[in-house]
Amino acid sequence: MSFIKIIFISLIFSIIPQIVFSQVNINISKEVTKVDGESFYIHRVEKGQTLYSIAKAYGIGVDQIIKYNADASNGLSIGQALRIPKSEAFSQIGTNEPIAPEGFTYHKVLKGETLYRIMYNYQVKLDDLQKYNKDLTTNIQIGQWILIPNKEVLKAELVTAKYDSLITYKVKRRDNFYRLEKKFHINQQQLEQLNPDIRVTGLQKGIEIIVPYFEDNTDIPEYQEVTLDTISYQFVEDNEIDTNYHCEKIDYNQHVYKIGLMIPIYSNFDSEIRVENDYLIKEIDEYISFRFIEFYQGMKLAFDSLQKLGFKAEIFVWDTKADTNTVDSICNLKEFKELDLLFGPFYSKNVKRVQSAARESSIKVVDLFSPFFIQADSSSEFFIINSNVENKYYALAKYIGDSLSNYRISILHQGYDKELREVNQLKASLLKNKIDTNNIYIYDYTFNGMKKLKNELSKDKENIVFNLADNEAKVSNFLRQLNIETKDYSIMVMALDKVWGKYKTLELDYLSHLKYTCATDYYIDNGDSSQVIPFEKKFYETYNRIPSKLGYLGFDISWYFGNEIYYFGSNFSQCGNKLSIKNMSVNYIFKTPRRGVYRNTFTNVIQYDNYQKYKKN
Repeated sequence: MSFIKIIFISLIFSIIPQIVFSQVNINISKEVTKVDGESFYIHRVEKGQTLYSIAKAYGIGVDQIIKYNADASNGLSIGQALRIPKSEAFSQIGTNEPIAPEGFTYHKVLKGETLYRIMYNYQVKLDDLQKYNKDLTTNIQIGQWILIPNKEVLKAELVTAKYDSLITYKVKRRDNFYRLEKKFHINQQQLEQLNPDIRVTGLQKGIEIIVPYFEDNTDIPEYQEVTLDTISYQFVEDNEIDTNYHCEKIDYNQHVYKIGLMIPIYSNFDSEIRVENDYLIKEIDEYISFRFIEFYQGMKLAFDSLQKLGFKAEIFVWDTKADTNTVDSICNLKEFKELDLLFGPFYSKNVKRVQSAARESSIKVVDLFSPFFIQADSSSEFFIINSNVENKYYALAKYIGDSLSNYRISILHQGYDKELREVNQLKASLLKNKIDTNNIYIYDYTFNGMKKLKNELSKDKENIVFNLADNEAKVSNFLRQLNIETKDYSIMVMALDKVWGKYKTLELDYLSHLKYTCATDYYIDNGDSSQVIPFEKKFYETYNRIPSKLGYLGFDISWYFGNEIYYFGSNFSQCGNKLSIKNMSVNYIFKTPRRGVYRNTFTNVIQYDNYQKYKKN
């Protein structure tokens, strides 16, 4: 290593903090609001303020700000409104929290946290954490302090790493960007990347800046905007489980568990069902009272089977009538507050109020159909059955990587923000499955995307086409064009069933010919003689009808969680996915994207072939 390079290494880490950061006084906000009954300060971010400095001013941890402001983990912007919980503000002042240097944050490890969770929350790589925390491993301890570099520090390091060596230079009276470019072969944009402060202060006489030293003036790096990689939640694996918890199976568990079901049976419409004239009897699906009853019937069959294994439980079934006042009344019942596990409440509008009540009594809640992500904390445990878009795209990408060898991937969109976000999610999933980016092509409808796609299809490869347009007419026309105009090509169309599944005009002929492959949370193999056919027979013998979707779901969900609580007790969530339980509709593999939240990450990959649907994973 040359003498100049040694100087660079010793200088850069002492200079960067001085250049990039400055002390900022933070005034406590007088703006207060209430959200779900809890009071918050509304702090509006000003220039120079960081997560750490704001947290320090209010006497809370950075993790508390991120808890109530999820977007804050991606960085702050001037004017951004942050919710600061009044109940927790100033509670940490006077504690033994170490003082972090400017540009850094100290994070105190909480119960149940892993290093992967911290990496995800702060969007920082393991190598960067280990650089500033000697002997740091994934085996972290509760109460341990971890020094975390802020985004400004990480960006500054990326910039300086592009140059072989750096030196300091004191700005002279006549210096300007043109003179410095001639002297150091660095343009204004590159100079501002190395010295962010001069974007505000300009080149003032006497200030010291960092400039590169080139031994060979012909090899000068081109300017490129520095961005940080996004830390994916895929870092969070089974390490999330608290290894201090004893996870061996319980033999002959004799505990009586209390399990609740909040279901809209609409008993207030009972009079509609009781009719004197047979001609007035409607189809069963037309009665609102029967909309969810099959879920309960499937659930009852599951607990009947669990009882034969020795499982003991008191089951409480409450009719919510899909009414918020009724839900609140149920939550105030003594029996509700004594529950170990709750299924429901089916409708999204009641989820948060049920979760709040369950948290006060430490009840585990299984959310059945909510489409949105729920915030939770360590005092409540919330299980989300449906996988998210990222998991679904990952399953499709994994199928491509595992099952296909010679392919070309096309992604078609309309340019809307939602679709562009999904383009990025899909690309990220493809890359995680080691799909070559040279095989990925993106088309925009608004710029003759469909025409370009058809002109660039390959006759030598499997053409995999994702259409992210959420428009039934456009999707229907897209399938028709592909089917008619590309008969000489091998094409496999992929999509999410939650989008295309709601369309009623898609031709089955087209889907079958184009090998439509989708990711879905629900699929029943009616030819399965090991589970499905015996269940259908049992359901019919008991209730005189063939089960529909809710019947299968009611059994699968109850069977899964019944086994978990029977074999591992009330703290089964700490044991991860140790039981090998094969369901009829979809399997469950839960991961914890946020403390207190468990989300199913498994999804079915289904393909249409010769007018039949086949599971591919």
